[in-house]
Amino acid sequence: MTPQQRTAADLLWAAYEAADGRPSALPDEVGVLFADLGFEDGLAVQADILARRLARGDHQVGWKVGLTSERARKLVGIDDRPFGHLMHLVDSGATVRWADSLGPSIEPELCFTAGERIAGPDVTPEQVRGSLSRAAAGYELNERRTVVGQNMALLIGDNLTNWAIAEGGGCDPGQIHDIDATEIVVSCNGEERFRCTSRDEVDTPYLSIARLAATLDRHGLAIEAGHKIITGAYCRFDASPGDTWTTDYSGLGRVEITYS
Repeated sequence: MTPQQRTAADLLWAAYEAADGRPSALPDEVGVLFADLGFEDGLAVQADILARRLARGDHQVGWKVGLTSERARKLVGIDDRPFGHLMHLVDSGATVRWADSLGPSIEPELCFTAGERIAGPDVTPEQVRGSLSRAAAGYELNERRTVVGQNMALLIGDNLTNWAIAEGGGCDPGQIHDIDATEIVVSCNGEERFRCTSRDEVDTPYLSIARLAATLDRHGLAIEAGHKIITGAYCRFDASPGDTWTTDYSGLGRVEITYS
């Protein structure tokens, strides 16, 4: 790490330690320090934060892939896929406390499980598909620790807003003829809120995971057997206490989360 990256990681880690697990916005001085950093700096900082978490005994669940649509990449002017590390997995059907995260939001995303290690700069989508043991209905549960869209380096360093993921029904990816044809139907408290076909909103997930492996490789990291991987949001909704969010994925199953 460069001295500036190290200083940024130290300041971000200090903010996490001061919060001690409570929902807390990042201090202004963190954003000021990250203002002069870029995309790769954010990844380096996040990799360092992950190493600190693992060193103290935390368990990593897996990875998320960012910028998984052409629309999103054009918006920020970056043709790459940032990673985020996943540290919390909740079961479908669970109730989570709204107050446990800051400004909670929910995003339906496909959730895959790696059956074997996926690593290196030149992994192909076909190799990815053969390395996955499960494709499932999923959610990403996010929080607003900083202002999204204000500072890309901070957004990446702060783990792309992730708080947790949820995994629902699924199957062996080999049973799915065309993953991009998956239809996603999102409902809240029994009312349909969004509907789409996967290919209309995000890249082919096997391509996204291949690009994720390449980005991780630049930082000495890899997708390990058993890791969960979420591959891009179809939509995002703010969550409120009393909400029950249910999403059906054709050919896979359902995922459900309630906020209390």
